[in-house]
Amino acid sequence: MAGMTRLAPLHLLTGAPGVGKTTLLPYLLEAAGGVVVADMDELLDDGNLLGVPIAVPEAAPVWPAYNRMWGRVVGLPRRAGHPVVLLCPVPDADEIPDGALWDGPIRWALLDCADDLRVRRLQARGWTQDLVDDALADAGQGRSLIPTVFSTDDQDPRALAERVLAWARGCA
Repeated sequence: MAGMTRLAPLHLLTGAPGVGKTTLLPYLLEAAGGVVVADMDELLDDGNLLGVPIAVPEAAPVWPAYNRMWGRVVGLPRRAGHPVVLLCPVPDADEIPDGALWDGPIRWALLDCADDLRVRRLQARGWTQDLVDDALADAGQGRSLIPTVFSTDDQDPRALAERVLAWARGCA
């Protein structure tokens, strides 16, 4: 389908757990003004999709199918000319180039926060130390891969949403 139609840009806003993606989402939606905004977690019900666990490391074999499904979901508005901002997990290095996960044009940005703030947020959720350590490793991976960064440290979510959307509109 992508070869037949020029797709609008896909802006992938990634971040490790505890950075504030869920907190930011309603502010992005409120200010989107024609930009389609979605969060990959929105289709999950307690970490499951249609009864299949997705949001656990043991589900890694299912993740490629989940990514293909999201490629189709975001492809619908993109082929109609609407740019999409998709909040998603931190990618692996081989998932960054256009075409690796979804058809381009694709732009990446990282939501990030100080590690001590992330730890406090995750501990407040009742996360175990092993899960917190995994989130810190994800954050480090995101920092090493994605140069465009939006900090959630002491940021007003409404102002942060405006900055993210300005980035997305500027890349269109």
